[in-house]
Amino acid sequence: MKSLLRSFNSHLRPPLLIFRPCFPLLRIFSHRQRQTFGMTHVWQHIVLLFCLGITTPASATIIEGIVLDDKGPATASVIAYRSFSELHLKANGIISSKGPKPGQYKLDLAPGKYYLVAQDSNHTPPLFGYHGLNPITIGDCYQWIPFFVLPELPVQCEPGFQGISGAVLYKGAPITHGSVSAYTSDDEPFRGMGVLTNSIGEDGKFWFELPPGSYVIVARQRQDDTAIGPLKQGDLFCYSAANPIKINPANTCEVNLHCYPRDDMDHYLAQGADDPRGKRKAARRDASLQSVSMQEAGTQTSDKDPLAIIAGRVTDIYGVPMPSLVVSAYPADDLPLFQMYVLRFKSEFLTKTDKKGFFRLETKPGSYYLVAREKVGDAPNVGEHFGLFEESVNHNLSVQSGETKNGIQLIVEPIMP
Repeated sequence: MKSLLRSFNSHLRPPLLIFRPCFPLLRIFSHRQRQTFGMTHVWQHIVLLFCLGITTPASATIIEGIVLDDKGPATASVIAYRSFSELHLKANGIISSKGPKPGQYKLDLAPGKYYLVAQDSNHTPPLFGYHGLNPITIGDCYQWIPFFVLPELPVQCEPGFQGISGAVLYKGAPITHGSVSAYTSDDEPFRGMGVLTNSIGEDGKFWFELPPGSYVIVARQRQDDTAIGPLKQGDLFCYSAANPIKINPANTCEVNLHCYPRDDMDHYLAQGADDPRGKRKAARRDASLQSVSMQEAGTQTSDKDPLAIIAGRVTDIYGVPMPSLVVSAYPADDLPLFQMYVLRFKSEFLTKTDKKGFFRLETKPGSYYLVAREKVGDAPNVGEHFGLFEESVNHNLSVQSGETKNGIQLIVEPIMP
């Protein structure tokens, strides 16, 4: 017993203030009570140990996962940052330790939001992975978070037309459809339409004409060929380690975005690659983030005023319902007449039509231009179904706080050459 007490004493040396909440409990054990039990110091240590458990901070959450390149497990570290600015500066990162098997890692993180990236600087070229769900919310439960790492290539800038160009690649080949968005560095978490969204060309290339500043470029390819909504299994998320990219006056910057598939390891791994999945596959899938949606776009809420509701239907000129079209509301308060260039900018309020062409859109009070089309970002393509709200001279629709406007009709037609 004495040796046990000496062990207790050797570990219980934090400042006395830590144990101040324990003093009332210690007084409960009077001298007579302690003599009765014959354990004068044992009870004191038991009480102190009990209180120590109460007063110390909650234990960190265990985060585990695996890092993969196209050949299988990769020797990369995972680093957690509290903000995107810290990620950009590579400041205050929490670095993972190695897991029990090749490619596996372990992190101990306090609950909160983190930007998680994977890096292998010793590889040629260096490998980098940015998780598409960033920032990831870490709670109190164990999580298994896998990463795909891709070549880390620098951005190339030179005098020329002011903006950012590049290509979107999957497994080294250009992807032929999808959308690419430009966000300002302050537009965290880099979802939705950004300041500009363009369609990816048939050659996988894109171009943004942008004012000077720093931008984050992200591309996505959805199997249903839409530009909004959460990424589903097999959809591609594309990012560059060069983000954010700084645009100087009269400079062109070129960057390639490499993609990986959401929750589709079979499609990502090269033929003959090491498959790291084992007996714990099902349990790890339950602990992973595969069920967490990326809220790419949608309606916004306000804590001050009740939102207005605009509801209606989209059809073609023959009255046939048009499913899966994007209905966007562009603010019209400062724009007396609709201009096509507004289609290049971010729409805060957008939704998709259902199978019968119906839509329901929540907006803040104000005046809006309603647009229905197949894609979002840039001018409509030839052959794309496109239509404006036609029930007012200047195509706008006004709503008040809490107001509901039903029966709105939008008619779309294919854009002629």
